[in-house]
Amino acid sequence: MSLPKLDVPTFELTLPSTSKKVLYRPFLVKEHKTLLILKDSEDSDSIRIISEIVDVCTFNKLKISELPSVDLEYLFLNIRAKSLGEIVELIINCDCGNKIDYAMDITKLNIVKDKNHTTKISITSDIGLEMRYPKFDDTMNIFITNDQSKIFDLIISCVKSIYTKEDYYEITHDNKKELEEFIYSMTKEQFEKVEEFFETMPKLKQEIDVVCSKCNTHNYTVLEGLQNFFV
Repeated sequence: MSLPKLDVPTFELTLPSTSKKVLYRPFLVKEHKTLLILKDSEDSDSIRIISEIVDVCTFNKLKISELPSVDLEYLFLNIRAKSLGEIVELIINCDCGNKIDYAMDITKLNIVKDKNHTTKISITSDIGLEMRYPKFDDTMNIFITNDQSKIFDLIISCVKSIYTKEDYYEITHDNKKELEEFIYSMTKEQFEKVEEFFETMPKLKQEIDVVCSKCNTHNYTVLEGLQNFFV
């Protein structure tokens, strides 16, 4: 006689980048145990662990390696909220040296979407770029290493295609060198249009304003991305 199986609740959310509806479930004990090692793990292991947990908690229905960073972050935080509770305890450091305890409800995180944002960028009247959103491991690697030189590599990796009125050039590994030369040949004004894509793309953002109990100073903090509150 086999033992009974436990029912696991499922929930639904809408991905920020595509508005696609996705089913997910909370952590089970085995995933929670894996999550507990995040604080003591290597940074590269943290990226892998978070990705694997999101994958299994969405029933392996998504291509996690291709998922935009904002979608994976949003999924993880919602999974965490259903699993461990909606409140994350943060510490805000005041300039006076006081450490302020702050309880944040991660279900209240804002998804910032610029109404003028587009994935197609007109570089000239005849030439444009089609962009994709950066992946989770792309953005986390830059945050972890603090290597600003990788930002340009990130920009290059997010170019999906170059198009003209007559032709469409899909970017592949074979023409990556040509793409680098194309980006390097841009004027400052043209490159600013590419930068605007990253500045206006959907992102998780939370603004916090707390008053220090010792010096009465307002401490204004902006949290963006999973690296600020994934533990």
